[in-house]
Amino acid sequence: MSISMLAQDIHFSQFWAAPLHVNPAQTGFFDGVARLSAQHRTQWKAISKPYQTFSSSIDLPMIKRPYRQEVYGFGTNVYRDVAGDSDFGTTQFNLSFSYIKSLNRRNNSFLSFGLQAGAAQRTINYSELHFDEQFHNGRFNPNTGNTENFARENFIFGDVSAGLNWVYQPRNRQMWNFGAAIFHLNKPKQSLFNDDDVRLDMKIIGTANTSINLDKDIVLNPMIITSFQGTYKEIVLGGVTKYILDKDPLTYTSLNFGVFYRVADAAYIMMGGEYLRFNFGISYDINMSRLKVASRYRGGWEISISYIFDRYKPRKIKELPCPIF
Repeated sequence: MSISMLAQDIHFSQFWAAPLHVNPAQTGFFDGVARLSAQHRTQWKAISKPYQTFSSSIDLPMIKRPYRQEVYGFGTNVYRDVAGDSDFGTTQFNLSFSYIKSLNRRNNSFLSFGLQAGAAQRTINYSELHFDEQFHNGRFNPNTGNTENFARENFIFGDVSAGLNWVYQPRNRQMWNFGAAIFHLNKPKQSLFNDDDVRLDMKIIGTANTSINLDKDIVLNPMIITSFQGTYKEIVLGGVTKYILDKDPLTYTSLNFGVFYRVADAAYIMMGGEYLRFNFGISYDINMSRLKVASRYRGGWEISISYIFDRYKPRKIKELPCPIF
């Protein structure tokens, strides 16, 4: 007897800290010379061998043409994901390109388009799996071999994605951001048994977030992200409250607190902060799905950190702050 299994791509709770993983159109869209980011996520340690995901990226506005009000961005990101007793792993490397264009003379509305292309490898360790014929009288005998036939232990595939993103900044410390991206446009083959009909479903991601000034030192950032892949969907909504402790650009400091809900799956809390050009966060998922009977509400930890490199330049007071030029 056999069954068919379906699964989604990896995901991060702190999705805003992984811009290239969410939308290639966000490549190079920031005020600085280069942005370096890294994340680590571990989950399900309470009920099984923990699933672990590592990710890192670097991106930069490679070409700026202020007289044309446009920017060309370039970036790379790599991630490694290992899941379950079989160490089913995915290692993927991507290159991202973006074109960012100002939509008006006030330079406070931007539309960007991004492309991402890369290569990935899937691996599995069959020696760590147990099969029926290795059990005798209800007991597992590790010295008993098995007659299972496996086609291959790894394979490599190409991957192509694209996205759009719109940013509008009407005034200081207020911003609207909407984005949409489609991943796995080429629907790469995924079978370990050379079945050409087994392919990776396309994934559609939509994001929206804004900034609301609650006080001169308090900023609220509501966010939502939706993901659809095959028969699966994921909706996350919540927000981060930023308490600004020091507004001076040379010593800028803030504390960040966030609460989020992943519909029908988990709630999670996040704490972090910003210091100078560093941004860091730590979050914990509280499992609320039907698996909570086994997990006892325990989900997983996630840590993120990023740094923006920049050349110091005197900041001029403008009527409207420009996010990239």
